[in-house]
Amino acid sequence: MQLLSKSKLLDWYVSKHLSTWAIEKKYGYSRSVVYKKLKDYKIAPRSLAASHFKTSRKIFDGSLEERAYLVGFAVGDLRVRLHNKKGRSETISIACSSSKLAQIKLIRDLFSSYGHIWEGQPNYRGIVSIEAFVDLSFNFLFKDKNNVEDNLKLFKKRSHFLSFLAGFSDAEGSIFISRGMAQMSWGNYDKKILDYIKNGLTKINVRTGSINNDHLKGYKGKDGYKRNKNYYHLCCAEKSSLEKLLNMLKQYIRHGDKIKSSEIALNNIQERNKKFPWTIKRKTFSI
Repeated sequence: MQLLSKSKLLDWYVSKHLSTWAIEKKYGYSRSVVYKKLKDYKIAPRSLAASHFKTSRKIFDGSLEERAYLVGFAVGDLRVRLHNKKGRSETISIACSSSKLAQIKLIRDLFSSYGHIWEGQPNYRGIVSIEAFVDLSFNFLFKDKNNVEDNLKLFKKRSHFLSFLAGFSDAEGSIFISRGMAQMSWGNYDKKILDYIKNGLTKINVRTGSINNDHLKGYKGKDGYKRNKNYYHLCCAEKSSLEKLLNMLKQYIRHGDKIKSSEIALNNIQERNKKFPWTIKRKTFSI
């Protein structure tokens, strides 16, 4: 039998995620030899939890812009938790349920290269549940207050802010036509997130309205559930500001439906500019 080389071990044990049992059964090298070579080649053996992973995991290796997008998306629409709170889990579960197929596809695209994706069948309401199982390098997506604030402090460049806003918009944003005019709005239970967005937009000369409070805390809906918090809304409706914002977000938005809505909104603004040219702002802002 040939020597168990480092390249083979990296391929089988690390890349293909084969266990020592599987290597022994498939290639004939005893487990003791595999363990010895792992030590000789200074390849870290997997923990007990990691050894039970059915699929390989990839650590998060994206840029700060990618991180900003994922944080914005998670804050808006993802449930992020340790997969097994009782034990010493090395798996983070990232889950969502939606009737929008574009939303499900986006989550699949975002996380499938990092770990296993589970996707359910549509229920009677057409809602699909999807869950990604990734490693602990995604712990920056936990939505506790300190974690979110620490993330936002890292996003110092305009591109970071726009990436965050694109992620949040893909999750919680709405681009629509109302009374013949294009608008973009965001909503969340955490007013501080909308404060951060409004302040960021102000810095790049995009005007928005005030943050509105629905004052529905304690309200019991038809489903019998009582609202524990108020919900907050922010809207951008001014034509020149919205046009500028949508053009800036073009390279960052990933949600298929939001991309189409952005195009419809920009066409609406262009048509209104042709129809009412005197309403075009003379003052322009640099991007």
